[in-house]
Amino acid sequence: MKELVILVGMQGAGKTHYCRAVLADYTRVSQDEGPKRFPGVLRHVRELLERGTRRIVIDRTNPLRHQRDAFARLAREFGCRVRIIYFDVPRSVCEARILGRTDHPTLGPDRMREAIDRYVHSLDVPTEAECDELVVLDADHEPA
Repeated sequence: MKELVILVGMQGAGKTHYCRAVLADYTRVSQDEGPKRFPGVLRHVRELLERGTRRIVIDRTNPLRHQRDAFARLAREFGCRVRIIYFDVPRSVCEARILGRTDHPTLGPDRMREAIDRYVHSLDVPTEAECDELVVLDADHEPA
């Protein structure tokens, strides 16, 4: 089955860890290693779909509904099922994780609060209407 998975969660929620542990057979599109801005990410996803990539996961914070909708519309153009995985993880847990990591390529502890504030203020909580399947996970990556 062709599928696009859109991860939603603040920095430190465990999205990348989840990708590596659970979605390892998906092609991962990340702002950490790839395009940083939304238009570049959307373009990259389109290129993957045009090449016939069957399973793609977008590993970004993805707080904005209109951006998730653009990913979903694109995926459906190519006959993909759309799943959103929302990491409903407390801010305190995310901050502790960020402070404990030493190797993150884009977000250091000095910019943590600003980045999380930006995410919290812009978050449109995902709904079932946006996708074919909505999965909500807690800090332990268990269904919430």
